[in-house]
Amino acid sequence: MATRKQFVHLTATHPLVEELKSGKHEWWTKLVNHSHKDPDINIQVRGNYLSVYSRMGSLLTVRLNEKKQIVCSIHYKYLIASRPDEYVNFIPDGKDLTVVGLPSYDLVTSILEEKNFKRIKSNIARLAGEEKNIQSKLVEKNRNTLLDVEIAFSESGTLIDSDEGETSSSLETRSRSTRIDLVNYDKNLNALVFIELKQIFDGRLYSDSKGRKEVNKQIEKYKLFAKNHEAEIIKTYNDVIEVKRELGLLPKDSALWAAKIERVEPKPILAIAAYNQDIITAMKGRLKKDLNTDNLAALYFFGSAVDLNLSRKKDKNKELFI
Repeated sequence: MATRKQFVHLTATHPLVEELKSGKHEWWTKLVNHSHKDPDINIQVRGNYLSVYSRMGSLLTVRLNEKKQIVCSIHYKYLIASRPDEYVNFIPDGKDLTVVGLPSYDLVTSILEEKNFKRIKSNIARLAGEEKNIQSKLVEKNRNTLLDVEIAFSESGTLIDSDEGETSSSLETRSRSTRIDLVNYDKNLNALVFIELKQIFDGRLYSDSKGRKEVNKQIEKYKLFAKNHEAEIIKTYNDVIEVKRELGLLPKDSALWAAKIERVEPKPILAIAAYNQDIITAMKGRLKKDLNTDNLAALYFFGSAVDLNLSRKKDKNKELFI
């Protein structure tokens, strides 16, 4: 029998965590303060790095290089400063259309300076898709219990950003990774619960001509992953809580501060984002047709954001199956 792989993730004794909590890095303290006060900013724990998100777009990754120096990465497109004109005029030169003699775009150089930080956040928001904006609102709504977002467990068990898995050069590697939209510490169940997020017009929610739904396969994959790796998941996210506590990422009055995960609910929540109640009412019946609720903890419909904890309180847009 093959040895089970251990999930790879940061712990409270990792050199990166030790360095950041030393108090020597004022920029890090500023980012942590932003994560508490700014609803757009959240910081998540990965395999050997930290991800700083703005509106669920990757603002920064923070890691150690081979020389044990902290290195931060940001996409260059977020650093483009504003220009007075959107279009650039140039005079063709010779036989080619060459842009010559024009100043290059200004680049933001001081990321945490107030006006620049605002510009970078604006760039990220402009380029973020609708699902990222929905996720960002859910993170803010559930800040006191939400443990992770946009996570993927690679084939080797390493925690990575979901987008990192998407950009892998190997289709086989991508197919073998387990991607999870949201991970919540459910304060009502005292357990970890996964959430699959979909927009209501996503074709994967609806049956084909043979009554098959792609979302049923996705939900089954969540359930199998949770059942087959419960011990590893529990250890991983208890360590994540400790790392967040050590780095000051958790408010002391949050449910996560003193949380000790002992169980994973194998059935995930399917959360469906819609624009308004009329759309939910119109689409709900068709969406629920052929949906395998035996593999679901709950089905949620919502507009702007929803409490992801499994409450027994009756709600026309929430159905519990456990």
